[in-house]
Amino acid sequence: MSTTFRDAVLSTALVWDDLRLFVALAEEGSLGRAAARTGVSSATVLRRVSSLEAFCKGRLLDRDPDGARPTLFGQKVLDIAREMQAPVTDLERLIAGQRGERSWVSITVTQGLGANWLIPNARAFQTSNPLTGIDFRISNSVADILRFDSDLAIQMTPPTAADVVAVKLGRMHFELFASEGYIAEHGRPVSLEALRGHRLVEQWDGHVSNGHLANLLGPVRAIQIVAKVQGSAGAISAIESGLGIGALPNYSVAFGNKVVPLQLPVSAHRDIWLTYRRETRESQSVAATIDWLKALFDSRKWAWFRDEFISAADLPPMSGTVPAA
Repeated sequence: MSTTFRDAVLSTALVWDDLRLFVALAEEGSLGRAAARTGVSSATVLRRVSSLEAFCKGRLLDRDPDGARPTLFGQKVLDIAREMQAPVTDLERLIAGQRGERSWVSITVTQGLGANWLIPNARAFQTSNPLTGIDFRISNSVADILRFDSDLAIQMTPPTAADVVAVKLGRMHFELFASEGYIAEHGRPVSLEALRGHRLVEQWDGHVSNGHLANLLGPVRAIQIVAKVQGSAGAISAIESGLGIGALPNYSVAFGNKVVPLQLPVSAHRDIWLTYRRETRESQSVAATIDWLKALFDSRKWAWFRDEFISAADLPPMSGTVPAA
């Protein structure tokens, strides 16, 4: 039986899905990191890459206890696959639009902004753009846009690559918070000096070189740190539960977190950047998503994203809806 064009397209699509995982594994060098980057299990990455090797009739990766590295043949496949990623993604979106199917836009975003702001406000966008799906990739790490980790990334560090567009969405301000339970048990520090007698919670992620607390206060006594957590979800939980005092964005109360701003005379900020490859915006679905994100961070409407610091205690309550692109 001869191979039809449809069979060839389906076969190519399956191989391309495997190629995506191969690129991630080759670049990360670790099954765990490749799985985290692509949003599938380590077993799936291994199985699909093995399937690709069988399809190619050649070994693509050398695997050892230290990780995985491309073979000579694998490096050639990797170089070509990298060049294919942008046009294949564009083709998939073009065909999806022509067929009246959903086109997907991926956004890598931090835990706090993703879970507390983007996802809760995505309904209006989806209603206005029913054929555009958002692939939310909640991550503590900074996405590498040039390696096609995502179509769009919201991050706290501006990119340095010339081929990446960076749009400042707003500013994230940090101050000190505690829970009502912690304050009832340990008292409320009224000065930075008084803070030396309190328990502290430190948050780490890929967006700051030091912890968020150290970024706010500078060096603190190690004996005061009672918990270290990765990502804002863990930090909020630790502070809400009364483990200690920690640094959170000033929008934390407005977003519904059960924490109390201490209003001590210290604050820090990180600018919020939207990054994407220049050619990505040519897609109608991506362009609509970018417009939605810009509206979502409009500091004229949402005071916590302004350049000037406003304590959570002085922020107006959240009201209104976010415009859909």
